[in-house]
Amino acid sequence: MADDLARLQGALTGRYTVQREIGRGGMATVYLAEDLKHHRSVAIKVLRPELAAALGPERFLREITITAKLDHPNILPLLDSGQAGDFLYYVMPFVEGESLRDHLTHEKQLPLDRALQITREVADGLGYAHAHRVIHRDIKPENILLSGGHARVADFGIARAISAAGGEKLTDTGLVIGTPSYMSPEQAVGEGDLDGRSDLYALGCVLYEMLAGEPPYTGSSAQAIVAKRFREPVPRVSTLRETVPPVVEAALLRVLARSPADRFSTAALFAEALTRPDSASTGSAPRRSPGIRLLALGAIMVMVTVGGALLVRRSGREASVPTRLAYQPTAIAVLPFQNLSAEGSQAYFVGGLHDEILTQLSKVAALKVISRTSVMGYEGTKTPLRQIASELGVGSVVEGSVQVVGGRLRVNVQLINAATDAPLWTEQYDRTLKDAFAIQSDVAQQIVTAVGAALSRTEQQGLAEAPTANAEAYRLYLQGREYWNRPGQLRQNTEIAQQLYERALALDPRFAVAHAALSEAYGRMYWWRYDPSPARASRQRAEAEAALRLAPDLAEAHVAMGLVHYWGRLDYRRALDEFAIALKVLPNDANLWKWIGGVHRRLGDWNEVLVAFEKATQLSPRDADLLMDIGGQTYLSMHRYPEAVRTFNRALSLAPDLHFAAVSKGWAYVRWQGQLDTLRAVLSRTPSDAELGPGGTRVAQVVLLLYLERQADSLLRVVRTEPESSFKTQTSLQPRSLYAAWAHQLRGDRLAARAAFDSSLVLLDAVMRELPDDWRVHVARGLALAGLGRRDEALREARWLQQSEVYREDAFSGPIVAERRAWILAQVDDADAALDEIERLLARPSWLSVHTLQLDPIWDPIREHPRFKALPSRYAKP
Repeated sequence: MADDLARLQGALTGRYTVQREIGRGGMATVYLAEDLKHHRSVAIKVLRPELAAALGPERFLREITITAKLDHPNILPLLDSGQAGDFLYYVMPFVEGESLRDHLTHEKQLPLDRALQITREVADGLGYAHAHRVIHRDIKPENILLSGGHARVADFGIARAISAAGGEKLTDTGLVIGTPSYMSPEQAVGEGDLDGRSDLYALGCVLYEMLAGEPPYTGSSAQAIVAKRFREPVPRVSTLRETVPPVVEAALLRVLARSPADRFSTAALFAEALTRPDSASTGSAPRRSPGIRLLALGAIMVMVTVGGALLVRRSGREASVPTRLAYQPTAIAVLPFQNLSAEGSQAYFVGGLHDEILTQLSKVAALKVISRTSVMGYEGTKTPLRQIASELGVGSVVEGSVQVVGGRLRVNVQLINAATDAPLWTEQYDRTLKDAFAIQSDVAQQIVTAVGAALSRTEQQGLAEAPTANAEAYRLYLQGREYWNRPGQLRQNTEIAQQLYERALALDPRFAVAHAALSEAYGRMYWWRYDPSPARASRQRAEAEAALRLAPDLAEAHVAMGLVHYWGRLDYRRALDEFAIALKVLPNDANLWKWIGGVHRRLGDWNEVLVAFEKATQLSPRDADLLMDIGGQTYLSMHRYPEAVRTFNRALSLAPDLHFAAVSKGWAYVRWQGQLDTLRAVLSRTPSDAELGPGGTRVAQVVLLLYLERQADSLLRVVRTEPESSFKTQTSLQPRSLYAAWAHQLRGDRLAARAAFDSSLVLLDAVMRELPDDWRVHVARGLALAGLGRRDEALREARWLQQSEVYREDAFSGPIVAERRAWILAQVDDADAALDEIERLLARPSWLSVHTLQLDPIWDPIREHPRFKALPSRYAKP
């Protein structure tokens, strides 16, 4: 042992100072060391010699790079890996604290709240990793570290890397991937194609042990434990600890189901079930799938790694989840309709009809209707119907298909009771394309009747009234809705939707719903700064007014006018008034609740924001954009960084390609911990042509990072090669010449900096003539003037910002303007005025933190001021 330590010390000289052995396990020996480059304590894990020899270093090190990409607060990151001499090793942070196993050794049963907290935090980490297609394969108390009151999962993906690298050679080493007391049935029989549900099974075993004091299955040998897992029913934790709430026991029964199909499909759903009584089954254990049978107990003795065998067959929908669901039939999910049309150009009828049926149903107060965004994730899915109902929290599910043949429109629809799989209503329609509205109106009315909901007279009228008598206009409108609803709120889709709405209105100028939709399209272009010209705002208002003139009681028209006040006029109180009118007709519209939350955020009504967010997530539980914006961005502004990161991770688990959520998570770590590694890693993985919505482009985010890193040469290379349009975001209109000026300042090249400041001012003066009221232009112009030493003119821009409506009236974007104003004040060395602004921002919801103050070169002119130096101790967040 001493010889191994000495040899390792010699092999890693110059990189790590290896101090002592601190642990030994089945796969590796663990050493405490100091990382000489970063001056931090690390844990170096050296694989067993026979295991390293069996794997071969090249394959293992290649496989482990997948793990290195994981970044989550509940996952212990991989810092380094390599081969030194005959040592094959990987490096993780050294965590002060203890493992969950250590904790359970001296406290056999944990308090319920503590056990659930640990489980939810581990589930958060698992959900993030599973979204990135990484399975742990060895969740157990030894691999859960407790530090600072929180849980972190260690050795993530190591078992996968070993398994992938070693293949059949592992048998010769005697190594078992996984731990018998915690491994899932499918892992126990040696199935190679595991998914996240295997990790969830192991986490369920860990939770069971935290509550009961022992794992759910115990025995004198690995074979005995595995045999019990197949032979005996899932044990009830209440037999060992009767105070465990029924909802927790129900969640455990489901997560420990023998068949993966009967478990929760995601870690987020398991975590949610531990806190929401209606998220788990009602207490009965999941039915055993009829296709699962035990071949013979004696066959277990010949299992790979633990000595057994099992034939697993997945059953169909009827055995997927418990037969009883706790949801009312009036809670409805309308799944995406199947497109049976041979003509691809007719595909819009699928999305358009589906969206309109949802809109109609959302008008009925007695219903709870899951939003389009959340049901679209099940398009083309083979997920069992009852599982979908459980995940969405509904008692009724609508399925259908649409086919366009020539001029005929054929629609098949059925409403299904999710608890029994029995159809409540079915219908087949074979009509002309002119009958599209009549079909979706009839479908909505029949669904309401079938689930036993009561309709008011106004609701009955709203479901029956056709929005236009022109069939072609309605067809174009449906096609526009299909583009409008595409994810990401991208500019191209918005512009196509706008064109289609305009074509519909050319055919029927009195088509009020199309006017309202067109108003929203103009508004999105203006609000997201795709086209911030005053003409856009004017058209937004004109179309909303036209909709209201034509149909004063139309809910969509009041929504459109609310967005005029919200996006176009910044009159948030009047926006809420319009939304309140619309809410009477559209009580179940998730987008409307999202906008209500957004308006309250502008008003600084933070509790109301979170109430609206909760309501919207009930109606749209799988809406990644909602989670990212009204959830994550709100928490970020409120300085509630752990909640922001968790919410961004939830969004990414639903939409891994939602790049702005990943970038926002990176900035959360910058503001929370002053840590740039996450943002750097995210941007390295972001495609160069990715659209980031309000975050602009990848280039716009890269230059901000390079400036914080003070990488002047790299910053100059970017600004010299990228077009001007790449540097714009919703909150920034700083030209590339301004970034070039700052890069020259970092290099100490005053003449080059002055020339670049002058170039940016010329450009900004031209932009100012087009956008005189755009606060972003005044920010950039003030910074350019400050760089040129034109102090009085720069201060005039700072005063303009202070008097602007956004600064004074907007609790969400106003702090951004205030922070940019402080930039100008710092750059002209008006330290006290800048620090007054900084202290106000640190004391309330804003985007500023003590960590960004310490990193950002923009504050260098006032960095030595005594008040500035005192900020970290006064405003540091734990």
